[in-house]
Amino acid sequence: MESVEILKPIEKKIQQWRYYLNNKPNIPYEGNEKIYDNFRKENDLDCQLTGGNLKADTIISLWGPFRISLVRLNGYPRLNKIEDINNKKAFLNEFIKCDIEEFLPVNDPIVVKLSELFTRGMKRENVMILPNRSINSKRGSKPYFDYMPHFLHECFQGGDFGKEYFSNDNELEKWIDEEHLKMFFENEQISKIMIKDLSGSGSVKNNVSKKLETMLDNYICVLKVRGKYF
Repeated sequence: MESVEILKPIEKKIQQWRYYLNNKPNIPYEGNEKIYDNFRKENDLDCQLTGGNLKADTIISLWGPFRISLVRLNGYPRLNKIEDINNKKAFLNEFIKCDIEEFLPVNDPIVVKLSELFTRGMKRENVMILPNRSINSKRGSKPYFDYMPHFLHECFQGGDFGKEYFSNDNELEKWIDEEHLKMFFENEQISKIMIKDLSGSGSVKNNVSKKLETMLDNYICVLKVRGKYF
């Protein structure tokens, strides 16, 4: 891939993030549900890829790998001179003004892998249909941070999502099968103890590890397999 092409998927996603964050309704959700839902249907990529389905949700959140990659390649002090990287909206609005290649050098293997992940991550293979839309915001919050292995772990009976959204593990297994999520399990055996450690942290509940390239490879592999269904 030519160097000028490597950053294009990342830049495209940054613009999508910025548009959504800068233009979403700035009013309480309660009492304005229709306004919010219509905005999401029209502007959220997950909804766009599924015909406006409000139960659609990203499988592998691209913000996590993007943020981790930036930190590994540059360090917090350099990034925070731009803007607090923990403030997604403010950081992206300032970051887009920079020469992105200075922070994501196109000859670095991490950036090459990140580019492929973003390319695949903006397609239908990176979207699932949740059994209940309220899961969307809950799985994105602490301590799950949209990390799929942790989310799946908590969907089994006894877990935070299992007791609220699935009557039993058979119901969960049916949903996993219908949504083509078996590739998150070793040998595609759907079981809590068979969930893959995609980050390489040693725990399915930890989305951060020092093995960044391994994590990116694992994410790409998951989307490659799931892409065969779409």
